[in-house]
Amino acid sequence: MNEKGDILSEKNTFQGAIFDVVDRQIKTPDGLTVRRQVVLHGDAVAFIAPVHIDDQLKFVLAAEYRAGPNAERISFPAGLINDGEDPKTAALREAAEETGLHYDSAEIIYLISTSEGFTNEKTYLMLLSDLAGKGNKKFDKDEFVKTKLMTFDELEEAILKHQITTAPAIIGYQWLKMHPEILKQL
Repeated sequence: MNEKGDILSEKNTFQGAIFDVVDRQIKTPDGLTVRRQVVLHGDAVAFIAPVHIDDQLKFVLAAEYRAGPNAERISFPAGLINDGEDPKTAALREAAEETGLHYDSAEIIYLISTSEGFTNEKTYLMLLSDLAGKGNKKFDKDEFVKTKLMTFDELEEAILKHQITTAPAIIGYQWLKMHPEILKQL
């Protein structure tokens, strides 16, 4: 079920700051020979970050400009995994950098891949827990993230109204909805 194709040839056609594009000729597991352009992109994390405010459970969301749609998008915070980092370390680092919140624990919920027809990027959807404190945000020089807090019901409403359309947010919301016991434990 997880058969790989044989890469017969590969040529780097573009080298960018956060991704490369290669032109591949591949012999697929079913015997076809195909030519495909593939975006090689580092793996990422997105995370569900719960906080308690005034005896109410809220979730941290990030409003950030995204170049693909040329618009701001709201989602669970996310970021790239740095060289040498594991997903847990990356999620805890990104939480501190983008939200200013410091958590002690992170666990992988799902491994998400989208647009598999042209990219190798994987996103680890994480659940953060054990909020340890708050500090200053530390954005990369080319990013600015606005923090938003939403209850589960507000998150659901924003998704149903198509105000939140990102895969990590929708998958994370669905996971929370499937696991009401987790909501009670948070």
